[in-house]
Amino acid sequence: MSIAKIFEGYIRQQQKLSRSDAFIGFAERQTPAVVKARHRAAEKRHEKAKEKALRERDDLFQLWRQWRRERIETLLAGPYGAEAQALLALLQTVSLDDGPRLIELVRAGNLQHTDPDTRFEILSLINTAITTLRERAGLPLFDDALREMFR
Repeated sequence: MSIAKIFEGYIRQQQKLSRSDAFIGFAERQTPAVVKARHRAAEKRHEKAKEKALRERDDLFQLWRQWRRERIETLLAGPYGAEAQALLALLQTVSLDDGPRLIELVRAGNLQHTDPDTRFEILSLINTAITTLRERAGLPLFDDALREMFR
C-alpha cells in the first residue's frame, strides 16, 4: 500500500471525526440547560419504565411457576397420581431414543383416558421434556412434517 493511499485514508477519517465532533460540540453548547434537563428527565422516565416492565415480567414469571408447581402437585395427589409419578420418573431419565417407552407408559397407565385438564397437564409435562431434550441435542424444538407441505 502506498503512502499516498494511507495518507488519504487518514485524512478522510480525520475529516469525518472533525465534522461530527464539531457539530456535536456546537449542539451541546447551543442547547439550553432547561432542554438538557428535560432530556435527562425523559431518559430517566424511560429507564424507570423499562425496569418496572422487567420487574413485572419477573413477578409474573414467578407467579406462573408457582401456579405450575401447584398444578403438578394437584396432578400427583389426584386419582392418576401413581401413573403421573411413573411418568415423571421416566421423563427425568428419558433420551431421544425412548419414544416407544414413553408411548407404552402412557398407554399402560390409561393416561389417554383421563379428563381434559389432567390430559393437558400430562401432555404439558411430556412436551416440556421433549423440547428440552431436542434443544440440548441441538435439534429444532419442533420438527413438524406439515411444514414441508406448505413450502
